[in-house]
Amino acid sequence: MTIELVQIRCKSLRSKSSYGAFEDSDAEILELTGSTATYWCLKTMGKAGPDSHFVHRSACHEGRDCWESCES
Repeated sequence: MTIELVQIRCKSLRSKSSYGAFEDSDAEILELTGSTATYWCLKTMGKAGPDSHFVHRSACHEGRDCWESCES
């Protein structure tokens, strides 16, 4: 079995579902982290990022001031 890490959003965005091993596609991950999932930021360890805005998979994307790529 091959494990591939797929970046969906910011390097610091986490939810309980972030700690699974997935194959094939990120669609499976998105399905598991439904709209009711609780997210937190590793930079602040809270529900808001360093820019004082709430964190969520729909909000933590490239272009946000505190966003960080997994490749950096």
